[in-house]
Amino acid sequence: MRVPDRMWGVWSVWLRYFSVFSKSLPYYAVTTFLEPLLYLLSFGLGLGSLVGDVETSGISLSYRSFIFSGILAQTLLFQGFFEGAFGAFVRMYYQRIFQAIAITPITLSEVLWGELLWDASKASVAAEVVALIGVVAGEFHPTCLVILPPLFFVSSLLFSAMGLASAAFARSIEELSYPQYLLVFPMFLFCGVFYPLEALPRGLQYLAWALPLTSVLSLIRTLTLNLPLQLHAIPLLALWLVALLYLSRRLMMRRLVR
Repeated sequence: MRVPDRMWGVWSVWLRYFSVFSKSLPYYAVTTFLEPLLYLLSFGLGLGSLVGDVETSGISLSYRSFIFSGILAQTLLFQGFFEGAFGAFVRMYYQRIFQAIAITPITLSEVLWGELLWDASKASVAAEVVALIGVVAGEFHPTCLVILPPLFFVSSLLFSAMGLASAAFARSIEELSYPQYLLVFPMFLFCGVFYPLEALPRGLQYLAWALPLTSVLSLIRTLTLNLPLQLHAIPLLALWLVALLYLSRRLMMRRLVR
């Protein structure tokens, strides 16, 4: 099959999801803006007034700026994973959209690429909204709205693939709670969203770096807060991306082709 034909199939799936999504756009807009604002008020203003400044990588930062950059990474994690896991499971198991599209000229491989790219697009837009709020609040420089989107998309694709792999494993929607509580929430709590990694024992620091959110968060803080670039974050992020894209597509193909 020629490349333009494959791209047409993926694009058609993406457009189909966008058409359905546009009907609930007001709800998405409210929840996307409300969540980071609540985090900013509770942690940035409430807890931040008690903590004051934090020091990480030898640089002193206001806790509000520190936590807001963490909210960016948390948005990518939650939006990407939950859309890839719960959204894909509903479309596969209950609505049977994957199977319905696959009986058209669009192949199952193209359906899965369209699913991943849609999940990543949705999460990237949510993170860009959070970055915009950060700019308006004076926490980030406006240039971050231009330089962050590529990182947003790559990171969202990674977490969406993680969610899709979880959906391929799950026999029921309740079983998606296992990766949610055993993988996603530990990353949220221990990868440096709320405090510098230096506050953890060295063994837990190594463990945190083995998880993808730490690399994402490190690069985000380099681009938004001018923290020193930790070069090992780039190959770690690339390794997780390639591995999860391969694993999620392989597992889902095995689940659907029986």
